[in-house]
Amino acid sequence: MWQSDRVQPWVIVMIAVVVVAAALTVYGALSDRAKNRRRAAEMLGPPKRDIPNLPTEARSPAYVTEAQARRRPEGAPFDKLRERGRDEPVGTHDERRLDVGYASAAFVITPGARDVVLDDALVLVCADGVETIRELLPALEQAIRSSRPLVVVAPTIAPDVLGTLEVNAIQGKVPGVAVLADDAVRTQVAEATGAVPVDATDRRSGWLDPQSLGHAARWTSTRTTSRIAPSVRTGAAG
Repeated sequence: MWQSDRVQPWVIVMIAVVVVAAALTVYGALSDRAKNRRRAAEMLGPPKRDIPNLPTEARSPAYVTEAQARRRPEGAPFDKLRERGRDEPVGTHDERRLDVGYASAAFVITPGARDVVLDDALVLVCADGVETIRELLPALEQAIRSSRPLVVVAPTIAPDVLGTLEVNAIQGKVPGVAVLADDAVRTQVAEATGAVPVDATDRRSGWLDPQSLGHAARWTSTRTTSRIAPSVRTGAAG
């Protein structure tokens, strides 16, 4: 009787095999789920990039979503005209009217307004289409250094470049506007502001002659038209 009640060794081995197999199955499922979560996070999150010469104690730049980038930050100032009237005359020359308006309504950042109004603006006239944001970096840097808005006038502007200009205006980093214009209108802008049209080769060189930037005492753009109030120092970018 004792022999018949004894658990056979092979049964113990089978039970052990089943337990180990179940444990491995559970571990594999949990491991795969963790890997999938990490993979999804890597695909949806920003790429890992080391920033050269960034001090160890410095705070790394934060990434923002498209929705965040296109939301005006709280406390950011709107254009200066909200306090003194958008129709106040400026300059000493007659205004030049153009039959082209802003390239995107996103440049209208003043609540309730339908136009973009920029005082003491730098004007970059592009001789050909703008394909990359790199072409505009020198002009953007000069606008930032001089704390002045930037008007970019070009026959075409790539969508991603236009989006970058929009976000800079919305965030208050570089107030400005982009205007798509043909050869005739770009010639009018150059004459009215003293700008020298800059081609893609020069724009991509990484340096821009400040004298090639035009100047407007006030630039106003609606959806269909633009107006330039030239400055007495037309052509001076400094």
